[in-house]
Parts: sequence; structure tokens; C-alpha cells
Amino acid sequence: MSELILWSYDASPFTQKALLMLGIKGAQYGWVETPMLPPKADLVTLTGGYRGTPVLQSGADVYIDSQLIARELERRLPTPPLFPLGSGLELAMVKWSDAFFRSALKVALALMLPQWPEEFRRDRQYLFPDIDFETVADEAEHAKSQFRAHAALLDQQLAGSDFLGGSKPGLADVQAYPFTWLARGAFADLAAQLLEGLDALQAWEQRMATIGHGRRTPMAAAEALAVARDSRPQPAAGIDALDAALLKGSAVVEVSPDDTRRGGVRGTLVHSSPTEFAVHRVDPSIGDIVVHFPRLGYRLTPAG
Repeated sequence: MSELILWSYDASPFTQKALLMLGIKGAQYGWVETPMLPPKADLVTLTGGYRGTPVLQSGADVYIDSQLIARELERRLPTPPLFPLGSGLELAMVKWSDAFFRSALKVALALMLPQWPEEFRRDRQYLFPDIDFETVADEAEHAKSQFRAHAALLDQQLAGSDFLGGSKPGLADVQAYPFTWLARGAFADLAAQLLEGLDALQAWEQRMATIGHGRRTPMAAAEALAVARDSRPQPAAGIDALDAALLKGSAVVEVSPDDTRRGGVRGTLVHSSPTEFAVHRVDPSIGDIVVHFPRLGYRLTPAG
């Protein structure tokens, strides 16, 4: 059985980020397919409340968000590297990546929202509070221009090189590719128009599509939860003495995304650094779990 377990569903562009990382690494891992809609009882049991994907599990340690998954994969599988440009720059791209995603999402919403099942629409409207689903169609032309602008920047960077960081794929490519992939799948004809003339980008898309997803073995959620129950979390790395939020070890905190409603996690702070933190929690069915989060995009507050 693989030491790594990915919880995800393939239709998510953020899952595609994790799959590409695993493909670059040639990693072997277990895979638990999660539902697209809540309730996601098994996933929430593992995380303590967070419903987003992808989530990477190793024993009783749980890693939230593709940016932290990248760090953990690099630590465990350093070759080939994910960071040819340096981890700081490539991880900082996560916020640019979110903007690229939202441009593609708004185009998709403008085109397809009337055809979505009501339950799916309600859930996605709840998930993305920063997008007004009632007026998103009015922003279609602007969203299309933003999508092409993001793509054109990639095309400029790719002039004369196979990948964004040079001759080999890395996290910069992973941060960008899933959103042209999303566009090609969700609105193929329009995507072809919006990406027309971006020849370097189109050649890069073809190279990215050949990376693959590593070697995954499907497994049941119950099996993955049993792995967590039979494991113990790794020792915590400690608390940053210069923490910008003045966080202290053993504080009870609540962690939640700062841009979407993917669910919060409550636990005892056991690790903090300038770029990540972790909380310990106890679940009645699987025992001690440590859930790791990146700093960028996540809000940590004291819990009463």
C-alpha cells in the first residue's frame, strides 16, 4: 500500500494541479474519489470540517491545498524537482492562479449556469461568495478578456522554452495549466477562439497533457480512514517565535479559507512558520489527526 493517499475528484481543476505534481514526480499513491457535492462525510471525518479537494493524506497527517501538497511532495520526493524557479516565486503564483481560475469560471458560469441542476448551482453559489451568480452573465465579455490576458502572459513567458521555468515542468506550469484544461473542456469552441494565435501556449498545452498522473491505485474511503486510525501523526516542528499573528502553541484555533466556504477546522495549534501551520484534533472514530495548512489563502483565528 502506498504511503500517500490523495482524496479528490478528477473534474476539479485544483485536483488536476495535484495530479500533475504526482505525474511530474512519477509518484505511486492511493486515491479516494470524493463526491462533488456535500455531504462529504468521509472527507470531513479526516479533515475535521474542510470539504475542499485535493487533500493529501499520509498516515494520520493531512495536507490541505495544492500549494502545501507541493511542499510535502518536494520534501518526500525531491527528484525531479517541482521548483525550477525557486519555491518562493512558484508558490506565490497561487494568488495569480486563483485569478486565472476565476476568469475561466465566470466564462463557464455565463455560458452554462442555466443548464446546471438546481442543487449543484446552490452549492457552488454558496461555495464562491465573491461571485454574484445572478449578474455573472453581464460580466461575460470582461471575463473573456481577462482569461485571454492571463493566457497571453503565459504565451509570452513560454517564448523560446518548453515550460514556464525552462526545459522541465514545475509548479509554475502546474499553477497555470488546469485553467486552459478547464476552458478546453467546458467551452471548447470559445476557448479555441480565446487562445487563438497563442502558439507557444498551445504547444505547451500539448506537452503538459503528456505528463500523466503518476501511478494511482483506487481505494475505499473506509480503508484510508483505517490507515489514519492505525497511525500516529509525525512530531510537530514547533511554533515560530516571530509569528506575525502572535500565535502561541497549544492555543485552540479555527482555520478556514479566506476566499471560499470550504469549511473550517478546529484544533490545537502545534506548528507555525511564516508559510504554513498545523493543528491537532481528535476524532472519535479515527483518533489523533494533525491537519496542515498553508498560510496563503487561510485564516486562523482563536476559538472560544
